[in-house]
Amino acid sequence: MRIRRDARDTGTISIFVALSATMMLLFIGIVLDCGGRLRATADADALAQEAARVGGQQIDQGALLGGRGFLIDTTAAYAAADAYLAPYGLHAEPPPPGRPPSASITIVIDTTYDTALLGLFNTPTLSVQGKGTATLVHGVEKAGGA
Repeated sequence: MRIRRDARDTGTISIFVALSATMMLLFIGIVLDCGGRLRATADADALAQEAARVGGQQIDQGALLGGRGFLIDTTAAYAAADAYLAPYGLHAEPPPPGRPPSASITIVIDTTYDTALLGLFNTPTLSVQGKGTATLVHGVEKAGGA
């Protein structure tokens, strides 16, 4: 017995397979690249936290000697954070001008994640932001523990 094909049906499965393969590639790309972006965000947060710690070590000596307590020299802190981030090709967002010294510093860095598969769908990079804060803590009243 011979199966007779209608001429209208030729090629329809090819279109279905092409569309299915494209959608599957897009789905895998979203999963892969969103996971990569999460890792890049964690790395950016870690770098920003370390840069904030470096900046937090820049004590405002004038405030300390003037009796105003332990404060961070904002200009020196952001310069130190920038110097820490420079080997990674990153830059700390500068503070607003005229910001007075305070006991904490927050470092925000913006970078990008280069996509692995989403570049095929006209998305070569995804934006990533890292944020870290350091606060001065001084003095020990009693040993740690309960």
